[in-house]
Amino acid sequence: MLLESQVLALLQASITGAGLVLTVYALIIPLSRKIFSYRAEELHEELRELKDRIRETDMRVSSKELKELKAVLESIGERRIFPTYLSWGAGLAFFGYATSTLMSFFWIIDLNKVAVDYWLPFTFFIATIFFLLLGLFSIQDINRTMKKEFENLKEKVEEAKSKADTNAENLS
Repeated sequence: MLLESQVLALLQASITGAGLVLTVYALIIPLSRKIFSYRAEELHEELRELKDRIRETDMRVSSKELKELKAVLESIGERRIFPTYLSWGAGLAFFGYATSTLMSFFWIIDLNKVAVDYWLPFTFFIATIFFLLLGLFSIQDINRTMKKEFENLKEKVEEAKSKADTNAENLS
């Protein structure tokens, strides 16, 4: 009976985990256009900085400058592809939870309930690790997007204030 309750708990947690992976996608989708546009802006800025740095450097590049240029190139390379955490990370987390769910379900319907396969809790644990990483990277992207939105809003407020001040001066 103890084993069965443990497997049922893992089954419930796995189904919940799979649902949470889908929920992260549901939360990211409305922000995806903004997230990707800000990523594109950052990429454009980094490319511009890279071009400026290349123009400024002479033919003899120090190892420090070369490392900095390589770091910029790596950053550009990471930004030009679809975020890995949204493709592989979410996919692996969902697959792990789905596998854990199926393993739990098959154990429950098995007539010879001898012992729980050690792969069941391991699969659930790995899926949870991927889900935690998915959540952290999603929060990071959402945070960056919200900060950028806030900065844009501050600029619009300042612009509206200056227009209001100009209009007030013209009326006086």
